[in-house]
Amino acid sequence: TVSVLYWKISTTPQKGMATIFCCRFNQHPGPRGQLAGTVYNETRGCCCDGPADLYDTDDTWQESYVSQLFYSFFDLALDLWAAFAVFVKYVWSAETLLALTTSVLSVLAYDRYGQRLSGEMSWTLVSFAVVFPLTMSITQAFVRRDDALKALATLRGLLFNIMSAHARWDWVGSDKMYNGRTAPTTKPKPPAVGETAEEHVLRTTHGLEAQTLILNLCGAIRCYLLVPRKGRARHVYTSCGQEESEWVGWAEEVGADKVTKLIGRLHGATEELKSKGLPPNEASRINQYLFFLTREWEVIRTLKEYRTPQAMRSFSRVVVHTLPMFYGPYFLHLSKGDTMTESNIVFACAFSGVITVFMCSLLLVQTSLENPFDTKSLDTVKVDVEMGRTRRLIQAAFDDVPNDWRDAPPELSAMSPSELSLNYRTAAKSCSEPTSTQMSGQLSTQMTSIL
Repeated sequence: TVSVLYWKISTTPQKGMATIFCCRFNQHPGPRGQLAGTVYNETRGCCCDGPADLYDTDDTWQESYVSQLFYSFFDLALDLWAAFAVFVKYVWSAETLLALTTSVLSVLAYDRYGQRLSGEMSWTLVSFAVVFPLTMSITQAFVRRDDALKALATLRGLLFNIMSAHARWDWVGSDKMYNGRTAPTTKPKPPAVGETAEEHVLRTTHGLEAQTLILNLCGAIRCYLLVPRKGRARHVYTSCGQEESEWVGWAEEVGADKVTKLIGRLHGATEELKSKGLPPNEASRINQYLFFLTREWEVIRTLKEYRTPQAMRSFSRVVVHTLPMFYGPYFLHLSKGDTMTESNIVFACAFSGVITVFMCSLLLVQTSLENPFDTKSLDTVKVDVEMGRTRRLIQAAFDDVPNDWRDAPPELSAMSPSELSLNYRTAAKSCSEPTSTQMSGQLSTQMTSIL
C-alpha cells in the first residue's frame, strides 16, 4: 500500500483563509484505489494514520519544518520518477534505436579508419538545423492542441444550450397561459378537416428524442476524432502509404458525413418546435446556436485533417539521423584529447549517444503532438474524457427538466449558510476518538450531501 498526499488550496471569501482538500489514495492491486477526503480551514492539514491528538482543536496547527522537508523530498522523488518514466515512454522507439546505432557506429568508424580527421567542430549547425525547427514545430503543435480544446469546449456549451432549448423552452398556448409545450397552440384559422387539437401540441417525447439525437452526435464526433490521421510523407511517396491514406480518408469522410447529417436533423427538431408554436425569435436563436455548432465542428475537422509543415518535419527527421555521421570527428577528438595520445572511445560513444537521444526526444515529442486527438500521447486531447464529459452534461440537462428553477436540492434547503461552512475544529469535535478512517468517512459523507 502506497499513501500519497495531494493538497488543493482555494481561498475562502469569508476570512481569506485557505481551505485544504486533503485526500489519501490507497493504491492496491484492485481496479481502483480507495479514496478518503476531508476539508480543513487551516493553513495546511492532512488526514493520515497517526495518534488522535493530531486532530486537536488548536487554532494554529502547522506542520513542523522536518515534516515539510520530508514531504518536499517525497514529492521530489515522485516527480523525478515520473519524469524518468515519461522520458522513457517517448524515447523508447525504433527511431531512437536506429539513430543511436548510427551515432555509435559513426564514432567507431572514424576511430578505425579516420583518426586523422579528428578535430574541434562548432555546434551552431545543430542549434539552427535541429533544435530551432523542432522547438518551433512543438510550439505550433501545442497551439493547435489548445485550439482543439477551445473548439470542443465551445461545442459542449452549444450542445448544452440546444438541449435545454428543446427540453425546457416554453411559450404561450391557446389558453393564454405559458404552457405552449402541453396546450394546443393558438391557430389563425380552424384546424383542417380530420385534424384534432391534440395534433397541435408538442409531443411529450420531443425532449427525449432531442437528447438521443445529441448523444448520437457526440458519439459520431468521437468516432471521427479517433480515426487515424493521414498527412505523413509516406502517404504521398510510397504505394502502401497511399493505400493507407485512401482508407483513412474514406473513414474520415464517412464520419464527417454522419456528423453533418445529425446536425441537419437538429434543424428539423427546431422546425417541429416552430410548427407547434415556438415564437420565431426563439427559433432563430436556436438556429444561431446550430450555426455556431457547425462552425466549431468545421474548426475541429480542420485541426484533425491538417498538420504542421511536412517539409519542416521531414527535414528535421533527416538531420537527426544523418548529423551524427558528420560529427564523428568531434567525438573522436574528445576520446583522443588535445595531445592525441589518450584513448577513451567509450566516453566518446556514450556522449554521442546522449546527444542523439536528446535530439530524437525532441523529434518524438513533436511527432506525438502532430495529431491533437491522438490517444497515445500524454499531452493531446483526451477524446474519450472530453466526449464523456459532454454526454454527462447533456444527460444532466435532460434529467433536471422536471425540476423547477426555484427548487433546491433537499440537502441544501434544510441547512443554514453557517452550516454549509465546515471547518477543521467542528469536524474534529463531531468525532469521538477520531481515527483517520472515521473522520475522513464522516466528512466525505457531509461533503457529498452538500455538493
